[in-house]
Amino acid sequence: MKKALVIIPYLDEDKEKLINAANGRCEFTFLDKRKNREEYISALKNTNLIIGEPNNDDFQYCEKLEMLQSSSSGVNYYVDGGKFPEGAKLCCMTGVYGNVIAEHLLGMLLSITRRIPEYRDRQNEQKWGIIRYDKPLEGSTVLILGAGDIGTTLAKWLRPMVGKIMGIRRTKRDFPDCFDEMATLDKLDEMLPKADFVICVLPHTPATAGLFDERRLRLMKEDAVLINGGRGSLIDQEALIKVMAEGKFFGVGLDVTSPEPLPAESPLWKQERLLITSHAAGNSCALESPLERKIRAFVLQNTLHWLEGEEPENVIDFSIGYKNNL
Repeated sequence: MKKALVIIPYLDEDKEKLINAANGRCEFTFLDKRKNREEYISALKNTNLIIGEPNNDDFQYCEKLEMLQSSSSGVNYYVDGGKFPEGAKLCCMTGVYGNVIAEHLLGMLLSITRRIPEYRDRQNEQKWGIIRYDKPLEGSTVLILGAGDIGTTLAKWLRPMVGKIMGIRRTKRDFPDCFDEMATLDKLDEMLPKADFVICVLPHTPATAGLFDERRLRLMKEDAVLINGGRGSLIDQEALIKVMAEGKFFGVGLDVTSPEPLPAESPLWKQERLLITSHAAGNSCALESPLERKIRAFVLQNTLHWLEGEEPENVIDFSIGYKNNL
């Protein structure tokens, strides 16, 4: 009989669904890896499937691992860790986080354009007054880097609010009609100067690390808005601080930085026109939330693929760092 170790929180009703769907083919152990280290390590030695987020150092105990089903959409921590067991499959949660991350990034965008953080500052000081020079979305051009689940959700929501939406993806193929134009990364330099808003939801790969260097930041419009919700390695932060100090950008929103957590001494914290959230876009605490239910539904589906000997969904290609069908 197969053995599965579940280290993410689970509702009792969903535990039952998972056990029943396995139909006696798999024994499930549900535990909190932080509370009982000895039991956790013992379970790792015999498990064939892990559902959740083990540490890279935990893989030294995995003698029989066939698959790790991560609860995250980004798994470069494992890809770059160099300790993932050879021959085991790594599956991410791409396709589940689209709505919740898109909500957060749209919230950042609207907060910047309508100057909400500045009004909050005034509220704290009990000051009344209108802050002018907001940046309207109406008639604007938006460039979305990463036209997968999150980027496409954003495009659909922005469609009635803006004039034109351009997208960039790894391969150019048919794309949803919420985009007006689609290109690959080699066209980035041509598209950046056209965009009023640039929203990035790219994964960390050798091709994306440092993509937004000083030269590319300067290619953007002087009053552009830049939002990054992918990975912090995308933007050269020293270059960002430099160009913002010169007055570049209407505003910038970062949900991700490099490193994370962002050190207290980083100049980014005190940069004017910059809004930072602590890699919070995918956060959802309630087990009853739509996001957490989607995660458990995907786990159930991929566990059944694995038990049936079928190819699971969202298998990571280690040569590129993410699933190879974007």
